[in-house]
Amino acid sequence: MSFPRVFVINLPRDVDSKTAMVSRLDAIGIVPEFIEGVDGATLDLEQSPFYDGAHRRRCYGRDMTAGELGCLLAHRKIFEKMVDEGMAHAIVLEDDVMFEDDFPAVVRALIDDPRPWDVIRFLGAGKIYDRGCRIIAPLLGRYALARLPTAPGGAHAYLMTLKAARVMVAHTRVNWVPIDTLQGRCWETGLETLVVHPAPLGTDPEAVSTIGDVRFDKTVRSTGWARRLYPLTRFWFKLCEGLGKRFVFLSAWFRDQKTYR
Repeated sequence: MSFPRVFVINLPRDVDSKTAMVSRLDAIGIVPEFIEGVDGATLDLEQSPFYDGAHRRRCYGRDMTAGELGCLLAHRKIFEKMVDEGMAHAIVLEDDVMFEDDFPAVVRALIDDPRPWDVIRFLGAGKIYDRGCRIIAPLLGRYALARLPTAPGGAHAYLMTLKAARVMVAHTRVNWVPIDTLQGRCWETGLETLVVHPAPLGTDPEAVSTIGDVRFDKTVRSTGWARRLYPLTRFWFKLCEGLGKRFVFLSAWFRDQKTYR
């Protein structure tokens, strides 16, 4: 099977990031296709048909940032392109990724693997990814397919199928969480979402996020009745999220033993 097309999301003003990505991918024999990012500075959350502010505030007590919505809409462009062109697989990258030399070999191993998956997330190293990580099958050399008990963020690099693209187009029509959070909510999307452990890539530590650090501000900004009810709506959200994570991880145990061993 041919190597999947590789899409890199990049804002036109980020020329240095584009140049760096071309160089890094050329070093491992990959020619990328660049997808123009969506600048959050151009978005009005209140007017956007892609944003559900009421749902967001019930669960988080504050709005998404315009940068988060812009990032999601840029990823959505690729999902739509995959569906429109009937691509069996595609790799989606943001423009701050650094690769191991064997990244192409890992991708080929995934494409050739007959076992079922919809999305392969290439996440980084660290306690959040290692704690409770269940190795379910060897893949190539030191790499293995794994399942995480958590729903970590990080949409900087992933491989997806056409089925996953169709599902994500449907799930991003109206939004209340960033794209990386949605990817982790596989109890909601129904997608078989796995990771490669360890990851054959990482993010550039020197890169500056175009989304901005304001996304880390957890200040509750709801007002009126939404503010009064927030402790209850937040509790319900966290309860459902916790149950969803555990359901996917635990219910998949028997399937992992049968399918991936």
